[in-house]
Amino acid sequence: MAKCWLLLLLLLAFLLPAAHTKSCHPNDLRALRGFAGNHGGGGVLLRAAWFGASCCGWEGVGCDSSSGRVMVLRLPGYGLAGPIPGASLAGLAQLEELFLGSNSFVGSLPEELFSLAGLRKLSLESNKLTGKLSSRLGELKNLTFLNLSVNRFFGRLPDVFGDLMSLDHLAMDSNGLSGSLPPSLSSLSSLSELNLRNNSLSGPIARVNFSGMPLLASVDFSANNLSGSLPVSLADCSALKSLTLANNQLVGTIPSWIGELDNLRCLDVSNNSLVGEVPKGLTCLKCLATADRSVGMAFTNMPLYAKRNRRVLQQQPNVLSGSNNTVRSGGGNVLSGDNTVISGNNNTLSGTNNTVVSGSNNVLTGSNHVVSGSNNVVSDTSHVVNGSNNTVSGRNNMVTGNNNTVSGSNHVVSGNNKVVTGG
Repeated sequence: MAKCWLLLLLLLAFLLPAAHTKSCHPNDLRALRGFAGNHGGGGVLLRAAWFGASCCGWEGVGCDSSSGRVMVLRLPGYGLAGPIPGASLAGLAQLEELFLGSNSFVGSLPEELFSLAGLRKLSLESNKLTGKLSSRLGELKNLTFLNLSVNRFFGRLPDVFGDLMSLDHLAMDSNGLSGSLPPSLSSLSSLSELNLRNNSLSGPIARVNFSGMPLLASVDFSANNLSGSLPVSLADCSALKSLTLANNQLVGTIPSWIGELDNLRCLDVSNNSLVGEVPKGLTCLKCLATADRSVGMAFTNMPLYAKRNRRVLQQQPNVLSGSNNTVRSGGGNVLSGDNTVISGNNNTLSGTNNTVVSGSNNVLTGSNHVVSGSNNVVSDTSHVVNGSNNTVSGRNNMVTGNNNTVSGSNHVVSGNNKVVTGG
Protein backbone atom coordinates (compact mmCIF):
# COMPACT_ATOMS: atom_id res chain seq x y z
CA MET A 1 0.00 0.00 0.00
CA ALA A 2 2.84 2.38 0.86
CA LYS A 3 4.31 1.80 -2.57
CA CYS A 4 0.98 2.69 -4.18
CA TRP A 5 0.78 5.99 -2.28
CA LEU A 6 4.36 6.77 -3.30
CA LEU A 7 3.55 6.15 -6.95
CA LEU A 8 0.45 8.34 -6.66
CA LEU A 9 2.43 11.20 -5.14
CA LEU A 10 5.06 10.93 -7.88
CA LEU A 11 2.32 10.98 -10.52
CA LEU A 12 0.73 14.07 -8.99
CA ALA A 13 4.11 15.76 -8.79
CA PHE A 14 4.53 15.10 -12.49
CA LEU A 15 1.03 16.21 -13.52
CA LEU A 16 0.71 19.39 -11.46
CA PRO A 17 3.43 21.35 -13.32
CA ALA A 18 1.89 20.17 -16.60
CA ALA A 19 -1.47 21.47 -15.46
CA HIS A 20 0.19 24.72 -14.47
CA THR A 21 1.41 25.19 -18.04
CA LYS A 22 -2.23 25.19 -19.16
CA SER A 23 -2.95 28.26 -17.04
CA CYS A 24 -3.01 31.58 -18.77
CA HIS A 25 -1.85 35.03 -17.76
CA PRO A 26 -4.87 37.37 -17.65
CA ASN A 27 -3.24 39.89 -19.99
CA ASP A 28 -2.48 37.22 -22.55
CA LEU A 29 -5.96 35.74 -22.30
CA ARG A 30 -7.47 39.17 -22.91
CA ALA A 31 -5.13 39.81 -25.86
CA LEU A 32 -5.84 36.47 -27.54
CA ARG A 33 -9.59 36.92 -27.20
CA GLY A 34 -9.25 40.36 -28.73
CA PHE A 35 -7.13 38.92 -31.56
CA ALA A 36 -9.72 36.23 -32.38
CA GLY A 37 -12.58 38.71 -32.18
CA ASN A 38 -11.11 40.95 -34.89
CA HIS A 39 -11.34 38.51 -37.80
CA GLY A 40 -14.00 37.31 -40.16
CA GLY A 41 -13.76 34.13 -42.16
CA GLY A 42 -11.42 31.82 -40.29
CA GLY A 43 -11.81 33.96 -37.18
CA VAL A 44 -15.18 32.30 -36.55
CA LEU A 45 -13.52 28.90 -36.41
CA LEU A 46 -10.73 30.29 -34.26
CA ARG A 47 -13.17 31.69 -31.71
CA ALA A 48 -14.92 28.33 -31.60
CA ALA A 49 -11.63 26.52 -30.98
CA TRP A 50 -10.42 29.02 -28.39
CA PHE A 51 -12.82 28.50 -25.49
CA GLY A 52 -12.31 28.47 -21.76
CA ALA A 53 -9.61 30.30 -19.83
CA SER A 54 -6.64 27.92 -20.30
CA CYS A 55 -5.21 29.62 -23.38
CA CYS A 56 -1.90 27.75 -23.15
CA GLY A 57 -3.76 24.69 -24.39
CA TRP A 58 -5.33 26.48 -27.33
CA GLU A 59 -4.42 25.53 -30.87
CA GLY A 60 -1.51 27.55 -32.21
CA VAL A 61 -0.58 28.97 -28.81
CA GLY A 62 2.63 28.13 -26.96
CA CYS A 63 3.45 29.22 -23.40
CA ASP A 64 6.48 29.32 -21.17
CA SER A 65 6.27 26.31 -18.85
CA SER A 66 7.17 28.25 -15.72
CA SER A 67 5.55 31.66 -16.16
CA GLY A 68 2.57 30.64 -18.27
CA ARG A 69 3.13 33.65 -20.53
CA VAL A 70 2.34 33.26 -24.23
CA MET A 71 5.61 32.96 -26.17
CA VAL A 72 4.44 31.58 -29.52
CA LEU A 73 1.48 32.27 -31.80
CA ARG A 74 1.35 30.05 -34.91
CA LEU A 75 -1.75 30.41 -37.11
CA PRO A 76 -0.63 29.88 -40.73
CA GLY A 77 -3.31 29.12 -43.28
CA TYR A 78 -6.28 29.66 -40.96
CA GLY A 79 -8.21 31.85 -43.42
CA LEU A 80 -7.85 34.92 -41.23
CA ALA A 81 -8.75 38.17 -42.97
CA GLY A 82 -8.66 41.91 -42.35
CA PRO A 83 -5.98 44.14 -40.85
CA ILE A 84 -3.54 42.61 -38.37
CA PRO A 85 -4.92 43.55 -34.92
CA GLY A 86 -1.85 45.30 -33.58
CA ALA A 87 -3.40 46.38 -30.29
CA SER A 88 -4.20 42.78 -29.40
CA LEU A 89 -0.73 41.58 -30.35
CA ALA A 90 0.83 44.30 -28.21
CA GLY A 91 -0.88 42.69 -25.22
CA LEU A 92 1.26 39.58 -25.71
CA ALA A 93 4.20 41.29 -24.08
CA GLN A 94 6.41 38.18 -23.93
CA LEU A 95 5.77 37.00 -27.51
CA GLU A 96 8.85 35.60 -29.25
CA GLU A 97 7.45 33.86 -32.33
CA LEU A 98 4.63 35.09 -34.58
CA PHE A 99 3.65 33.02 -37.63
CA LEU A 100 0.63 34.36 -39.54
CA GLY A 101 1.56 33.37 -43.10
CA SER A 102 -0.80 32.16 -45.84
CA ASN A 103 -3.83 34.10 -44.60
CA SER A 104 -5.61 37.11 -46.12
CA PHE A 105 -4.38 39.95 -43.93
CA VAL A 106 -4.52 43.39 -45.54
CA GLY A 107 -3.20 46.85 -44.76
CA SER A 108 0.20 47.86 -43.48
CA LEU A 109 2.22 46.48 -40.61
CA PRO A 110 0.66 47.80 -37.38
CA GLU A 111 2.83 50.16 -35.37
CA GLU A 112 2.13 48.14 -32.21
CA LEU A 113 4.01 45.23 -33.75
CA PHE A 114 7.30 47.07 -33.27
CA SER A 115 6.76 47.25 -29.52
CA LEU A 116 7.28 43.48 -29.21
CA ALA A 117 10.93 43.86 -28.30
CA GLY A 118 11.40 40.16 -27.53
CA LEU A 119 10.20 38.97 -30.95
CA ARG A 120 12.68 36.52 -32.49
CA LYS A 121 10.73 35.06 -35.40
CA LEU A 122 8.25 36.97 -37.57
CA SER A 123 6.60 35.29 -40.56
CA LEU A 124 3.84 37.12 -42.46
CA GLU A 125 4.41 35.69 -45.94
CA SER A 126 1.67 35.08 -48.50
CA ASN A 127 -0.85 37.66 -47.35
CA LYS A 128 -2.14 40.86 -48.95
CA LEU A 129 -0.19 43.30 -46.83
CA THR A 130 0.75 46.59 -48.41
CA GLY A 131 2.40 49.94 -47.74
CA LYS A 132 5.99 50.97 -47.22
CA LEU A 133 8.14 49.12 -44.75
CA SER A 134 8.68 51.23 -41.64
CA SER A 135 12.13 52.13 -40.37
CA ARG A 136 10.78 50.98 -36.99
CA LEU A 137 11.54 47.47 -38.23
CA GLY A 138 15.00 48.10 -36.79
CA GLU A 139 13.49 48.17 -33.29
CA LEU A 140 12.98 44.41 -33.40
CA LYS A 141 16.62 43.88 -32.51
CA ASN A 142 16.23 40.24 -31.44
CA LEU A 143 14.88 39.00 -34.77
CA THR A 144 16.59 35.92 -36.14
CA PHE A 145 13.94 35.07 -38.75
CA LEU A 146 12.01 37.57 -40.90
CA ASN A 147 9.76 36.52 -43.79
CA LEU A 148 7.57 39.14 -45.50
CA SER A 149 7.50 37.41 -48.91
CA VAL A 150 4.61 37.38 -51.37
CA ASN A 151 2.81 40.49 -50.22
CA ARG A 152 2.26 43.92 -51.75
CA PHE A 153 4.85 46.03 -49.97
CA PHE A 154 6.36 48.82 -52.05
CA GLY A 155 8.97 51.55 -51.81
CA ARG A 156 12.55 51.37 -50.63
CA LEU A 157 13.95 48.85 -48.20
CA PRO A 158 14.66 50.74 -44.95
CA ASP A 159 18.37 50.96 -44.20
CA VAL A 160 18.00 49.53 -40.69
CA PHE A 161 19.63 46.12 -40.94
CA GLY A 162 22.58 47.27 -38.87
CA ASP A 163 20.18 47.03 -35.92
CA LEU A 164 19.16 43.47 -36.80
CA MET A 165 22.50 41.79 -36.30
CA SER A 166 20.98 38.48 -35.18
CA LEU A 167 19.09 37.82 -38.42
CA ASP A 168 19.70 34.35 -39.80
CA HIS A 169 16.94 34.26 -42.42
CA LEU A 170 15.71 37.28 -44.42
CA ALA A 171 13.08 36.84 -47.14
CA MET A 172 11.17 39.70 -48.79
CA ASP A 173 10.73 38.25 -52.26
CA SER A 174 7.75 38.80 -54.54
CA ASN A 175 6.74 42.28 -53.44
CA GLY A 176 6.97 45.66 -55.17
CA LEU A 177 10.12 46.90 -53.42
CA SER A 178 12.19 49.39 -55.38
CA GLY A 179 15.27 51.55 -55.08
CA SER A 180 18.80 50.44 -54.34
CA LEU A 181 20.01 47.79 -51.95
CA PRO A 182 20.55 49.26 -48.46
CA PRO A 183 24.24 49.12 -47.48
CA SER A 184 23.29 48.01 -43.96
CA LEU A 185 22.59 44.55 -45.39
CA SER A 186 26.37 44.19 -45.22
CA SER A 187 26.10 44.14 -41.41
CA LEU A 188 24.20 40.85 -41.22
CA SER A 189 27.08 38.68 -40.04
CA SER A 190 24.79 35.85 -38.87
CA LEU A 191 22.79 35.61 -42.09
CA SER A 192 22.50 32.24 -43.84
CA GLU A 193 19.66 32.94 -46.30
CA LEU A 194 18.93 36.17 -48.20
CA ASN A 195 16.02 36.24 -50.65
CA LEU A 196 14.95 39.46 -52.39
CA ARG A 197 13.95 38.02 -55.75
CA ASN A 198 11.06 39.24 -57.87
CA ASN A 199 11.01 42.90 -56.84
CA SER A 200 12.00 46.09 -58.68
CA LEU A 201 15.30 46.71 -56.91
CA SER A 202 17.89 48.61 -58.95
CA GLY A 203 21.37 50.04 -58.76
CA PRO A 204 24.72 48.32 -58.24
CA ILE A 205 24.60 44.89 -56.66
CA ALA A 206 27.97 45.73 -55.10
CA ARG A 207 26.25 48.12 -52.65
CA VAL A 208 26.12 45.01 -50.45
CA ASN A 209 29.49 43.87 -49.12
CA PHE A 210 29.21 40.12 -48.54
CA SER A 211 32.65 39.78 -46.95
CA GLY A 212 31.25 39.89 -43.43
CA MET A 213 28.75 37.05 -44.00
CA PRO A 214 30.72 33.84 -43.35
CA LEU A 215 27.56 31.75 -42.79
CA LEU A 216 25.74 32.84 -45.95
CA ALA A 217 24.49 29.73 -47.79
CA SER A 218 21.84 31.07 -50.18
CA VAL A 219 21.45 34.35 -52.10
CA ASP A 220 18.58 35.00 -54.50
CA PHE A 221 18.39 38.43 -56.14
CA SER A 222 16.82 37.19 -59.38
CA ALA A 223 14.14 39.09 -61.33
CA ASN A 224 15.17 42.61 -60.32
CA ASN A 225 16.98 45.42 -62.16
CA LEU A 226 20.33 45.20 -60.39
CA SER A 227 23.39 46.32 -62.33
CA GLY A 228 27.16 46.11 -62.27
CA SER A 229 29.46 43.12 -62.15
CA LEU A 230 29.37 40.19 -59.76
CA PRO A 231 30.71 41.56 -56.45
CA VAL A 232 34.10 40.15 -55.54
CA SER A 233 33.04 40.17 -51.88
CA LEU A 234 31.04 37.00 -52.62
CA ALA A 235 34.39 35.21 -52.84
CA ASP A 236 34.56 35.35 -49.03
CA CYS A 237 31.29 33.42 -48.64
CA SER A 238 32.84 29.96 -48.40
CA ALA A 239 29.57 28.41 -47.14
CA LEU A 240 27.62 29.56 -50.22
CA LYS A 241 25.55 26.75 -51.76
CA SER A 242 23.15 28.63 -54.02
CA LEU A 243 23.69 31.89 -55.93
CA THR A 244 20.77 33.01 -58.11
CA LEU A 245 21.15 36.33 -59.92
CA ALA A 246 19.15 35.63 -63.08
CA ASN A 247 17.11 38.27 -64.92
CA ASN A 248 18.98 41.40 -63.90
CA GLN A 249 21.25 43.82 -65.77
CA LEU A 250 24.60 42.45 -64.67
CA VAL A 251 27.61 42.96 -66.93
CA GLY A 252 31.16 41.68 -67.24
CA THR A 253 32.31 38.08 -67.04
CA ILE A 254 31.86 35.22 -64.61
CA PRO A 255 34.95 35.69 -62.39
CA SER A 256 37.38 32.86 -61.73
CA TRP A 257 36.83 33.01 -57.96
CA ILE A 258 33.41 31.40 -58.49
CA GLY A 259 35.35 28.18 -58.98
CA GLU A 260 36.80 28.47 -55.48
CA LEU A 261 33.41 28.22 -53.75
CA ASP A 262 33.65 24.54 -52.81
CA ASN A 263 30.09 24.24 -51.49
CA LEU A 264 28.37 25.84 -54.49
CA ARG A 265 25.62 23.64 -55.92
CA CYS A 266 23.45 26.09 -57.84
CA LEU A 267 24.63 29.03 -59.94
CA ASP A 268 22.10 30.81 -62.14
CA VAL A 269 23.21 34.03 -63.84
CA SER A 270 21.01 33.64 -66.91
CA ASN A 271 19.37 36.55 -68.73
CA ASN A 272 21.96 39.16 -67.90
CA SER A 273 24.57 40.82 -70.11
CA LEU A 274 27.47 38.63 -69.06
CA VAL A 275 30.02 37.69 -71.72
CA GLY A 276 33.04 35.46 -72.10
CA GLU A 277 33.84 31.90 -71.19
CA VAL A 278 32.70 29.85 -68.24
CA PRO A 279 35.71 29.74 -65.87
CA LYS A 280 37.60 26.46 -66.04
CA GLY A 281 37.74 26.45 -62.24
CA LEU A 282 34.06 25.53 -62.14
CA THR A 283 34.97 22.04 -63.34
CA CYS A 284 36.95 21.55 -60.12
CA LEU A 285 34.03 22.08 -57.78
CA LYS A 286 33.53 18.92 -55.74
CA CYS A 287 29.76 18.98 -55.99
CA LEU A 288 29.56 19.29 -59.78
CA ALA A 289 29.41 16.62 -62.46
CA THR A 290 30.39 17.90 -65.91
CA ALA A 291 30.21 16.47 -69.36
CA ASP A 292 33.48 15.11 -70.63
CA ARG A 293 34.28 18.14 -72.70
CA SER A 294 36.58 21.09 -72.17
CA VAL A 295 34.93 23.68 -74.42
CA GLY A 296 31.44 24.97 -73.73
CA MET A 297 31.05 22.89 -70.58
CA ALA A 298 27.65 21.37 -69.89
CA PHE A 299 26.84 20.98 -66.19
CA THR A 300 24.55 18.08 -65.42
CA ASN A 301 23.32 18.92 -61.92
CA MET A 302 23.20 22.68 -61.66
CA PRO A 303 21.59 25.38 -63.82
CA LEU A 304 24.51 27.40 -65.20
CA TYR A 305 23.71 29.78 -68.00
CA ALA A 306 26.63 32.02 -68.77
CA LYS A 307 26.92 32.92 -72.42
CA ARG A 308 24.90 35.63 -74.09
CA ASN A 309 21.86 35.42 -71.89
CA ARG A 310 21.15 31.77 -72.46
CA ARG A 311 17.63 30.61 -71.73
CA VAL A 312 16.18 27.30 -70.65
CA LEU A 313 14.08 26.10 -73.57
CA GLN A 314 11.02 24.20 -72.41
CA GLN A 315 9.40 23.30 -75.74
CA GLN A 316 10.49 21.55 -78.89
CA PRO A 317 11.31 21.96 -81.64
CA ASN A 318 13.34 25.09 -80.86
CA VAL A 319 15.18 27.51 -83.13
CA LEU A 320 18.61 28.52 -81.79
CA SER A 321 20.99 31.04 -83.30
CA GLY A 322 24.30 32.37 -82.15
CA SER A 323 27.17 30.27 -80.85
CA ASN A 324 28.04 27.76 -78.17
CA ASN A 325 24.49 26.53 -77.68
CA THR A 326 24.01 23.11 -76.09
CA VAL A 327 21.06 20.82 -76.71
CA ARG A 328 21.07 18.01 -74.15
CA SER A 329 18.01 16.18 -75.38
CA GLY A 330 15.09 16.58 -77.72
CA GLY A 331 14.50 16.50 -81.42
CA GLY A 332 13.55 18.57 -84.41
CA ASN A 333 15.66 21.56 -83.39
CA VAL A 334 17.14 24.06 -85.85
CA LEU A 335 20.59 25.36 -84.81
CA SER A 336 23.10 27.71 -86.35
CA GLY A 337 26.53 28.53 -84.95
CA ASP A 338 28.98 26.51 -82.85
CA ASN A 339 26.49 24.14 -81.28
CA THR A 340 26.51 20.85 -79.39
CA VAL A 341 23.78 18.25 -79.55
CA ILE A 342 24.35 15.71 -76.78
CA SER A 343 21.33 13.63 -77.67
CA GLY A 344 18.38 14.02 -79.97
CA ASN A 345 17.16 13.28 -83.46
CA ASN A 346 16.17 15.08 -86.62
CA ASN A 347 18.14 18.24 -85.82
CA THR A 348 19.30 20.64 -88.53
CA LEU A 349 22.68 22.28 -87.84
CA SER A 350 24.54 24.88 -89.89
CA GLY A 351 27.71 26.82 -89.29
CA THR A 352 31.03 25.55 -87.94
CA ASN A 353 32.38 23.44 -85.09
CA ASN A 354 29.13 21.63 -84.42
CA THR A 355 29.16 18.42 -82.37
CA VAL A 356 26.55 15.69 -82.38
CA VAL A 357 27.33 13.25 -79.57
CA SER A 358 24.46 10.88 -80.20
CA GLY A 359 21.28 10.80 -82.22
CA SER A 360 20.13 10.09 -85.71
CA ASN A 361 18.69 11.66 -88.85
CA ASN A 362 20.53 14.94 -88.33
CA VAL A 363 21.46 17.28 -91.19
CA LEU A 364 24.73 19.21 -90.81
CA THR A 365 26.26 21.80 -93.15
CA GLY A 366 29.41 23.84 -92.67
CA SER A 367 32.81 22.69 -91.48
CA ASN A 368 34.69 21.06 -88.60
CA HIS A 369 31.80 18.92 -87.34
CA VAL A 370 32.14 15.91 -85.04
CA VAL A 371 29.31 13.47 -85.59
CA SER A 372 28.36 10.10 -84.14
CA GLY A 373 25.13 8.24 -84.67
CA SER A 374 23.36 7.01 -87.73
CA ASN A 375 21.49 8.20 -90.80
CA ASN A 376 23.12 11.63 -90.67
CA VAL A 377 23.68 13.84 -93.73
CA VAL A 378 26.96 15.77 -93.52
CA SER A 379 28.31 18.18 -96.14
CA ASP A 380 31.28 20.54 -96.64
CA THR A 381 34.75 20.05 -95.12
CA SER A 382 36.82 18.61 -92.28
CA HIS A 383 34.32 16.40 -90.49
CA VAL A 384 34.81 13.44 -88.19
CA VAL A 385 31.95 11.00 -88.68
CA ASN A 386 31.32 7.79 -86.74
CA GLY A 387 28.35 5.48 -87.10
CA SER A 388 26.50 3.87 -89.94
CA ASN A 389 24.29 4.73 -92.88
CA ASN A 390 25.67 8.27 -93.01
CA THR A 391 25.92 10.33 -96.19
CA VAL A 392 29.11 12.42 -96.26
CA SER A 393 30.21 14.87 -98.95
CA GLY A 394 33.00 17.42 -99.13
CA ARG A 395 36.75 17.19 -98.51
CA ASN A 396 39.17 16.07 -95.79
CA ASN A 397 36.64 13.98 -93.88
CA MET A 398 37.42 11.05 -91.58
CA VAL A 399 34.69 8.42 -91.71
CA THR A 400 34.34 5.21 -89.69
CA GLY A 401 31.48 2.75 -89.56
CA ASN A 402 29.44 0.77 -92.02
CA ASN A 403 27.19 1.41 -94.98
CA ASN A 404 28.34 5.02 -95.36
CA THR A 405 28.15 6.88 -98.65
CA VAL A 406 31.13 9.19 -99.15
CA SER A 407 31.80 11.65 -101.97
CA GLY A 408 34.47 14.32 -102.42
CA SER A 409 38.22 14.10 -101.95
CA ASN A 410 41.01 13.39 -99.45
CA HIS A 411 38.93 11.21 -97.13
CA VAL A 412 40.18 8.74 -94.55
CA VAL A 413 37.68 5.89 -94.57
CA SER A 414 37.46 2.72 -92.46
CA GLY A 415 34.73 0.11 -92.17
CA ASN A 416 32.76 -1.84 -94.74
CA ASN A 417 30.42 -1.25 -97.63
CA LYS A 418 31.48 2.24 -98.66
CA VAL A 419 30.62 3.99 -101.87
CA VAL A 420 33.40 6.46 -102.54
CA THR A 421 33.37 9.02 -105.33
CA GLY A 422 35.87 11.74 -106.02
CA GLY A 423 39.64 11.86 -105.63
